[in-house]
Amino acid sequence: MAEAPGRLLQILATALLAGTSSAFLLWSLDRAGEWFAAHHAMVWLLPAAGWLTQWLYRRSGAGGMAEVLADLADPQKRVSSKMAPAVLTGTLLTHLCGGSAGREGTAVQAGAAWAARAGADLRIGIAAGFGSVFGTPWAGLLYASEISGLRAATPAVLLPCLLAAFAADGVAQAWGAQHTVYRITTWPGWPGTVGAAAAGLLFGGAAWLFHLLTALARRHLSVLAGGALVAASLSASGAWQFAGLGVPAIAAAFTAPAGAGDWLAKLALTAVTVGSGFRGGEATPLFFIGATLGNALSGPLGLPRDWLAGLGFVAVFAAATRTPLASSVMAVELFGPSVVPFALTACFSADRAAATAQRLWHRAAGSAAR
Repeated sequence: MAEAPGRLLQILATALLAGTSSAFLLWSLDRAGEWFAAHHAMVWLLPAAGWLTQWLYRRSGAGGMAEVLADLADPQKRVSSKMAPAVLTGTLLTHLCGGSAGREGTAVQAGAAWAARAGADLRIGIAAGFGSVFGTPWAGLLYASEISGLRAATPAVLLPCLLAAFAADGVAQAWGAQHTVYRITTWPGWPGTVGAAAAGLLFGGAAWLFHLLTALARRHLSVLAGGALVAASLSASGAWQFAGLGVPAIAAAFTAPAGAGDWLAKLALTAVTVGSGFRGGEATPLFFIGATLGNALSGPLGLPRDWLAGLGFVAVFAAATRTPLASSVMAVELFGPSVVPFALTACFSADRAAATAQRLWHRAAGSAAR
């Protein structure tokens, strides 16, 4: 019992630091996006921004998300509080120069780093970071549980994570953090679960393709080459809507037709950006990919545009991160309880489709190698 006050202080300290980091991240990325929109020539500094980011990581000894996952599997105190400023700075540099990346990875890594600093379980920081950067604390709890293994999600872990997620979200809101509101206004009724399952297969395919291209970029592109490729692609096409987070395009996917290939363009640019070593994570670009793919599928499938955009928003993320439960709960927090049967169907269908595609790809690659 004597340890209880100390543990509570660890949780609250983690929540305070993670919520403050998320609020700063959201504010700074808004400013970075505004700056880049007014200065597109900054894109040619993207290779230099990537090189500087990697230099900062080497100097700080930060290892990124791989280090967080390794410490979750086998706690060895690999994660240092130095990771938080490194990932925040690296993400800001990426967005100042138009890289196609997100913010979830940054918030999660920063949260884990602050938890390590406070002496708390890393899952507490992950829940706090995820919950506060998206304004979805219940999803933050489940995200931390799913990526670390649901079997380890005991009440002794879940309750601190839940407290940290809600406290961090409250801290971020107190700092003035604002989240984009997405609405689904047209619902197809219960038979729509069949459409959700079918669309989920395609959303899972998109998530698998994203992982494939990201792995190829990681293997074959340096951060300098990746930055140059993204800069040349954006400059030559003038398709600046695919730079950065792409939040305006996500919002538009709920209300107006999107280009049939918008999802693929964002997927390719994000795979090159993230795969070649830039920081920022992939969640918001995955939301972009899913929402615009859902938008494009609404006509062929004969389903409501905003409804399918919303399902794609969460299902591609679910399949790419292997977190179908957290993504379904995120859908409820974003779109309301009416989405429950559709989100569960789409997210789990997408997750299975992506896992199956990955398994078949490895089997085919193994056969070809032999």
